[in-house]
Amino acid sequence: MRAKLRIASLLLAAITLSVGVSATQTAATQKPAENAFTDQIASQLLRQLSESLQGHSQKQFFALFELAKMKDGPIFKQQIAAFFSQTESIHVHLNLAETSAEGDTATIAVDAEMEVEPLNGGPASRRHERLTFTAANVGGRWKLTDVQPRSFFSLP
Repeated sequence: MRAKLRIASLLLAAITLSVGVSATQTAATQKPAENAFTDQIASQLLRQLSESLQGHSQKQFFALFELAKMKDGPIFKQQIAAFFSQTESIHVHLNLAETSAEGDTATIAVDAEMEVEPLNGGPASRRHERLTFTAANVGGRWKLTDVQPRSFFSLP
């Protein structure tokens, strides 16, 4: 009788251990990949973009972009430099609308509102547009590789 109880106990322990290992493996496979694009990453990029615009920091702004992967990256850099040099202050609100990702590329749709006071003291301009950002995983870090329409970052 004792032998049967001992065998039953060992069998129960083995089943419990097997179920625990299976559950752990399932949980591990359901976790997103370490560098997978998430809404949290998109929100962080948008927050940093907003802070760089409102803080009038070209350095922080360009740090978010991978200009080498961007079509016409040097032209975009010139456009942004001109935009910053022509503005006294920038107030922006970026609202994450949706994201999608496939592999090392992601798309971020953003409802953007911006109010810009020109440096020359003219009237403030306001705009509201849907922006689409493209992001890529570059060296384990997500960076922006495109934004459309680029005209959003220019004075009227």
